[in-house]
Amino acid sequence: MPPRYSLLRVDLRNRLFRVEYFDYGTVIRRFLGGRGLGAYLALKEIPRGIDPLSPENRLYMLTGPLTGVVPIASSRMTFVAKSPLTGSYTHSKMAGNFAYWLRKSGYDGVVLEGKADEPIYISIVNGTVEFHNARHMWGKDALETEVMIRREMKCLGENDCGVITIGPAGENLVRFASIMGSFTQRAAGRGGLGAVMGSKLVKGVFVKGNRDLLAEAFDRKKLLEIGVRVSGRIAKGSGKDPLHKFGTSVLVNIINSVGALPTRNFETGIMPTAEKFSGEVLAEKFLVKRHGCALCPIACTKIGKASWGDKSSGNIKYEYESLFALGSNLGVDDPNAILSMIDACNRYGLDTISTGNTLATATELSQKGLFPGEITWGDANTYMKLIEDIAFRRGIGNELAEGAYYLSVKYKDPESFVGTRGQGFPAYDPRALKGFVIAYATANRGGDHNEAWPAMIELGPYPFGPYPNKVFDPLGEVEEKIVFTVWEQNYYAVYDSLVLCNFVDQVGDDSLRPEEIVELLNAYAGWNLTYEELITIGERIFNTERLFHVKEGRWVRDELPPKILKKPMPDGPAKGHTAEKFFEWGIKKYYELRGWVDGKPTRDTLRKLGLEEFEYLL
Repeated sequence: MPPRYSLLRVDLRNRLFRVEYFDYGTVIRRFLGGRGLGAYLALKEIPRGIDPLSPENRLYMLTGPLTGVVPIASSRMTFVAKSPLTGSYTHSKMAGNFAYWLRKSGYDGVVLEGKADEPIYISIVNGTVEFHNARHMWGKDALETEVMIRREMKCLGENDCGVITIGPAGENLVRFASIMGSFTQRAAGRGGLGAVMGSKLVKGVFVKGNRDLLAEAFDRKKLLEIGVRVSGRIAKGSGKDPLHKFGTSVLVNIINSVGALPTRNFETGIMPTAEKFSGEVLAEKFLVKRHGCALCPIACTKIGKASWGDKSSGNIKYEYESLFALGSNLGVDDPNAILSMIDACNRYGLDTISTGNTLATATELSQKGLFPGEITWGDANTYMKLIEDIAFRRGIGNELAEGAYYLSVKYKDPESFVGTRGQGFPAYDPRALKGFVIAYATANRGGDHNEAWPAMIELGPYPFGPYPNKVFDPLGEVEEKIVFTVWEQNYYAVYDSLVLCNFVDQVGDDSLRPEEIVELLNAYAGWNLTYEELITIGERIFNTERLFHVKEGRWVRDELPPKILKKPMPDGPAKGHTAEKFFEWGIKKYYELRGWVDGKPTRDTLRKLGLEEFEYLL
């Protein structure tokens, strides 16, 4: 029989559940799953104006059609909710193995609705849903909690079941708390979804099962043939080598060399001592093991060891974004300190990027004499203490737990917040990598590098999209970068809905090709999808997300922060550059390409995309 998407709806207050099915010929054909289905359901179901930490919010945990069915990094899922950090729509992906085991447990997605009457964790095993008391786990960190759940469920092997948890930050409703998985080596980090889970008193979710994920495939033989072919090409090719050897930390030296490594809250784009925590140095001196998610031919995960003060750990998953956020952006270059702060964030369940954003904003405010207490750039001991204070909302940590944007508003210093839509920027300064000027400004979930990563056409040849293998000057302010951003936002909305890891698109000529995605979907679902229809699905998803902002009447306007827009880069290859001129004409071109006016889709655009049911929002 044709596949159906099974969505488990969990009523936490009454400890009940029901299953809703979506036909692959209707809703799934339009939104795929993952991020796309989440955007559609959130827009329809989450009431306007609710507090994101109230029971009325919903937490969607969604896989996609290709999750777990092909060996091409297909073990990801997307979480969707109204964000407690930004007050509007957010989505966040998680790798590891939880998504794979969620589908194996019997369901393609889960929605947490309402609020439990006491701390609980949920187990889903071969379709059976049970609620377990978690009072004895409340207060434990994310890693301790996962171990406790695995022991109670008698499944200690990482590859035998899946577990997600929250740490103290989620319990204490820190607005940038994350959901952790795979022994804290994986996170749904951005947007504060750990706080949403904590507000519902859900400490964790356990999944296990033996569902045959290929049983419903329309053409199982072809699906496997394509999957094995692509996986083999990536595994045997050299395109994956930098990611396999160093993980994303290989970017530290690369981004620093072009003057785009944010340093001291985006004061500059160069850190002279960044080599000390580069991927190459970490691999030589701190790497414990290389690791991969389920069904991945790349194995980009790097687990490191570090010690700081009286604490040490050999289970620290590090990557470029965390090294920037808790390293260069705070003026810290000691790898032991940076890795130890990453470890603390992972255990407490804090988004490393937003934690770094917040500490950087607080430090800048302190240096200007606007913030109570003295914080100095590079003071790792103070930062380590503040991370703990944030997780437990202790002392000044209670204020920091509200996030960087909140601090900039309270202390009346807009320049100290570097982000959009209430969420701080990741590890690329758009004054030096100009493709991010429009990509950052228009990202639906706020400061973001995953909805589009235009550096691909600035740092090296990229074989797909509107300009295959053409490389653009990082400082160039050209229309092609805007065209590419629109295309990539649509394309990566598809990736986040299938759900696939973006890295299989970033290994050069060995990458998963767009036409192969079409083949895979058609083989699984029995569709006759074309490449053009695939990109239109991505466009539909991106517009649906924007409609959530329109409904909320929040963050509709596309902007850049003052420091990036008007303050010239002080040194490096981008010395003297701002984003102002490119943004002023670039955003107009972007709206023209999107069919938007002042950040909103027009009625004609909604009709073109089959979104007429939401015209009432305009």
